[in-house]
Amino acid sequence: MIADVITKVVSGIGSPSTYKNDTYTDPQLQGVYLMENISFLQRIVNLFFTPSRAFDGIAEGVSYKDWLYPMIIVMLGIVILPLFFRDVSFYEADERLARVERSIANNPDMPEETKLQVQENMAEARQKIDDSRDNPFALRNLWGYLLVPVMLFVMCAFFAAILLMVGNFGMGGKIKFFQMFTMVMLTYLISGNGMFMNLTPGVGTLELIVKTPLIIVKESTNMFLSPGLIFDELDTFLKHFINQFDIFKIWGVIVMGFGFAKLYNKPTSTGIIAVSLPWLILVAIGGALMRANSLGMG
Repeated sequence: MIADVITKVVSGIGSPSTYKNDTYTDPQLQGVYLMENISFLQRIVNLFFTPSRAFDGIAEGVSYKDWLYPMIIVMLGIVILPLFFRDVSFYEADERLARVERSIANNPDMPEETKLQVQENMAEARQKIDDSRDNPFALRNLWGYLLVPVMLFVMCAFFAAILLMVGNFGMGGKIKFFQMFTMVMLTYLISGNGMFMNLTPGVGTLELIVKTPLIIVKESTNMFLSPGLIFDELDTFLKHFINQFDIFKIWGVIVMGFGFAKLYNKPTSTGIIAVSLPWLILVAIGGALMRANSLGMG
């Protein structure tokens, strides 16, 4: 592809069919021009305000910088922002352990030996929580941060692979993995699903920036800006499912739809639908898992 581009540049110098008002008219050359001339900062601004232009040039090719830079920003947000509400997180962890302990104590069908073993495990878990709270910078408590980039990469790659199958096999496209990965990672600057990283508020940078002060005020990480607020006192699958329709997550999915449409040269509505369908399936699975988890903790 690069050789073809260079050939077209050389052979097209001064050619009216190649240039028009100092702009490349050949689609392939135009993509290379856009990737080289759109700054990363401008791409972020477009992502928030003009998503139809945020993904210009990605369909023609990407470099590692195009996905690494947003990944670093998202990773820093995941590591730094939760530190502001770490006391809330520790309190909620204690509460979850207490609910499990009460559930075990009130279960007449559980053998005493099993109860003792589980209680010992709960005591060990509580000690680890206390140690993390009192010694946050001890090496034994920092290893989890090393997993952040790995888990972030895996989560983004997983959804990128799903969208790649939808686009390449379902629509006959020829987009490569890191082009799709770059598009998905850019949308994580707005929002992303943090369920698999045990980050209930989400993993999106903008999402965490907005929700961090709200979490501190509310003293709860159960912060969903969604219709699920009306079910706040209930613990049902419907609540966990609707909670995922958070305003930031919806925003992120719509922007991702713009990116998908740009990659496959499809109408924006087609891109949004193509992204939304697998997202809804994953949201339903996530809601079921969260409901099962809450039942398990009593």
